[in-house]
Amino acid sequence: MPILKHFNKTVLFGIALLAGCATSPPVERGTSQPRSSDYQVKYHYALEAMKQGQLESAEPQMKMLTREHPQFAGPWLNLCIIYSETARLAEAEKACQQALKQNGKMNQVRNQLGIVYRKQGRFEDARRIYEMALQQNPESARIHYNLGVLHDLYLQNNDLAIRHYQRYLDLTGNKEKKVKRWISQLNKELNKSR
Repeated sequence: MPILKHFNKTVLFGIALLAGCATSPPVERGTSQPRSSDYQVKYHYALEAMKQGQLESAEPQMKMLTREHPQFAGPWLNLCIIYSETARLAEAEKACQQALKQNGKMNQVRNQLGIVYRKQGRFEDARRIYEMALQQNPESARIHYNLGVLHDLYLQNNDLAIRHYQRYLDLTGNKEKKVKRWISQLNKELNKSR
């Protein structure tokens, strides 16, 4: 059975960068971009600190951004990632919920919230939030990957794990050998049980 590897920091912070480009923070629907570039500069430096693995430096910067501009989901998402990486899962959940409140269409937040739920042992909540993300964007490779892991390692549903892993491979160009091995192992297990 595949061994779950924690996302490396580059992948996690890549999610954060998707939430808002490092040079241009996200503009949420119904709000306008701050007039000064001060917000953009602060956001850029906070993201850079996260990319360098300097979470203790990035955290106060992200907190300040959420206080000064609570309407933007990006800093809330990044704060969720920081909390999750430092095993403060209740705080991570709250930050993700706040990000969703600011932008309910931001699937990166649902992905991160699913990770938080999984770390909390709330597997059905993780499944539910990932499925909500797929309803919004069925072509999200990362969500299919995370659902595959969830069904494989935690919910013990090999059929669904294979389906989501295969969809992940289809969406990413069928490149990841480890995921192919996982599918092969799961297929062998299914054949033995039949």
